Amino acid sequence: MAYIRVKTGPNKGRTFEIREAPLTIGREDNQLIQILDQGVSRAHAEVFRLGEMCFVRDLNSTNGTFVNDVKVTEELLKNADELLIGTTILMFVDPAPNEVSGGEGVEFEGEDEARFETTTVELKVDEQDPKATPRPVGREIQSRNLTLISQVGRILRSERNLDRACERSLEVVTGAIGASQGYLFLWDEAAAKLSPRAVVEAEDSGAEKKVSRTIVNRVRETMMPLLTTDATLDGRFSLSESIILKKIKSVICVPVLTEERVDGLLYFHSSKVDHALSVEDLELASSVSLQLSLARSAAGQGDRLRRSLMATIRTLTAAMEAVEPGSQGHAQRVSDFGAVVAAQMALPFEDLQRVRLAGLLHDVGKIVVRQAVPPAPPEKLQEEHVRAAERIFSGIEGFEQVLPAIRYHHERADGSGFPYKVKNADMPVLARIVIVANAFDNACTHGGPGGKGLASKEVIKDMAQRGGKDYDDEVIKALILCHRNGSLYGQSGLPETTE
Repeated sequence: MAYIRVKTGPNKGRTFEIREAPLTIGREDNQLIQILDQGVSRAHAEVFRLGEMCFVRDLNSTNGTFVNDVKVTEELLKNADELLIGTTILMFVDPAPNEVSGGEGVEFEGEDEARFETTTVELKVDEQDPKATPRPVGREIQSRNLTLISQVGRILRSERNLDRACERSLEVVTGAIGASQGYLFLWDEAAAKLSPRAVVEAEDSGAEKKVSRTIVNRVRETMMPLLTTDATLDGRFSLSESIILKKIKSVICVPVLTEERVDGLLYFHSSKVDHALSVEDLELASSVSLQLSLARSAAGQGDRLRRSLMATIRTLTAAMEAVEPGSQGHAQRVSDFGAVVAAQMALPFEDLQRVRLAGLLHDVGKIVVRQAVPPAPPEKLQEEHVRAAERIFSGIEGFEQVLPAIRYHHERADGSGFPYKVKNADMPVLARIVIVANAFDNACTHGGPGGKGLASKEVIKDMAQRGGKDYDDEVIKALILCHRNGSLYGQSGLPETTE
């Protein structure tokens, strides 16, 4: 049974079953769901059924009907969709047959016509683009700490480099609390100690860096945030040599925790006589530290998963190269060449990773065709291994943008390649890069008289002459630049010339 449940307002908790007749919503007393709100039109919207589907339709209302914060004219509803009519939120509920609803039939006492004011409160956050600010549901409030926590959250979500995101977060907090200096310490595995990664200083902070080892050690041991408004008068630290000699005044120090250990510290110092750091500042620093802890934990887990995936892929590649002894190291070199070319072309980090994967996996189909019974004829091996790799990876979620580079790695810009005869314009840039990287390594290792390989300079010169016909001009240009600046040979071990 599908129904509408009122989530806010004087009718909060009431439910209205959606039957054959439309369920009308509006301000007039003849509406089945009456909402006494000046932002609601007399006949505002209706919810109606067509067979097993339920829809909401706006009835040319003044302020519009919203489904999940999106203004709609007519919308097909699904379970848990939220409708915003004026300032009242209603939920469409369509439970599965095996779901048990404990709230059906519950009604709240009170007069439907009672005057009310919304109790919804939202955080007001300034946006650079006013159009990006959603329509407020209730009364907006401003809070320094909540606003800054939201800002740090956006930094951590948008910044690809986690260390840079941590530095930007440090800058935000240091400026907000008026600290003379802010420090980010992170655990250095090699040195087995906390090392400073970022320092932010106010213009009037002075040249001396004021960090108390006593305070740092205490937070490391207790793993608890610490605030002292004047360390020279604080009985916990007043006898410390570092406190006395450096004239440490007001300090906040909070741990950044990962897997129940201190992975870093945020440390803030105010040397101003008239500005001691406060409990509110400590709450802000602690909240930001928690966000950094979660971000670093997630990044660490992601790194472990990526390392595990790459180890699995390299094992698969090694199995392929074992059945074709002359190809040892080819997949890794294609991966490396492709990555440096992609970096030279200033492609996003995600595309660099996809090129790496495609380079490692482009020949994996050879495992299938070389072990087929009976084995494929030599002239068919090249074509069949491409199709085999495509079959292997086409069903794997997340490989949608890697697959074309595997599928087209033997194609050519003018459509003369195989097996699909695809032209350059119909291939994504990642495929064009893998084509060039694969051809470059094959020529360097197996080209020339007797298949002994050619000097990379000769290969690049030849490929440059075939740009536009066999290879993408932009990719060839990037390959030449990588050859010139030496990045092409950084990881592959391939020399620029052969004896």
